[in-house]
Amino acid sequence: MNSSKIKILLHVNYHEGAGRLRNLFKLASDNGYDGVELRWKYRFPDMDQTKYQTEVASLKAAHPGMEIVFGGCVNFCRGTEEEVRKDTENYLEFMDWAARECGTKVMNFFTGGLVAEGNPYYNFHTNGSAIANEDDYRKSAEGLRTVGDRAQRLGMLIALETHNCYLHDLPDSCRKLLDMTAHDAVGINYDQGNIILNSNGCSPDAVVEKLHDKIYYAHLKNMLIVSGAVPGFLCTRLDAGHINTLSVVEKIKEPLRSGMLALEYPNPGDGIYAAAQDMAYMRFIKDYLNLE
Repeated sequence: MNSSKIKILLHVNYHEGAGRLRNLFKLASDNGYDGVELRWKYRFPDMDQTKYQTEVASLKAAHPGMEIVFGGCVNFCRGTEEEVRKDTENYLEFMDWAARECGTKVMNFFTGGLVAEGNPYYNFHTNGSAIANEDDYRKSAEGLRTVGDRAQRLGMLIALETHNCYLHDLPDSCRKLLDMTAHDAVGINYDQGNIILNSNGCSPDAVVEKLHDKIYYAHLKNMLIVSGAVPGFLCTRLDAGHINTLSVVEKIKEPLRSGMLALEYPNPGDGIYAAAQDMAYMRFIKDYLNLE
């Protein structure tokens, strides 16, 4: 990519809920974001899926310059053969729609959760790739090649989020899966805010060293890590946690293939104010790093 240009998207988790979709686009527009990241499937009672897609297409038409990224998942790891077949068909159909109606260039993707029976979800270091077997890698790679082929035809990129409790949680498992998939359209969505929560996680330097050629998209969020007898974490605004966001952006600005990243706020607090403050911080970062 041209490292002087980075587009900043607003993740739906800043302002998510029934009746908020139009306001989300307004929030992004009012604060100078270049687009939004949305869910693949709508999960609130005010709209069904058909209405949701119609509404998103309408909002894209009203904001033609906005990039729209969608999340999505097919349980390649542990889904039944019939479940995987149906979900893959549905997802490919959705990709066709997203490209046609929204001009979508990136899909944030997951290959199915991996949580050990009886193990708490938040024991991240003993879930995800820690319990994966070779079949999980093989089936995920096969499925990703199918999704990657469609993405390539549509001019899209598939970005596997480095997310806890998934096969693609940490750099080493991502590298193995990407090498097995061997598809140019399939890379990662690098999220240090997830990696820092895993006791097997690593530094941004290590991530970039291992995955530099496959960083297609990125999420930026920040966390305060709480130590003690019962360790934990608190989600903060982008400038306030243990992650040096400026340093992360500096490291990924060259390899970031799509030229896009999304800010996240997975916090029940005031996302409207956070969206404004986080973008102000990103303007500081872009100015400091001489990015457009």
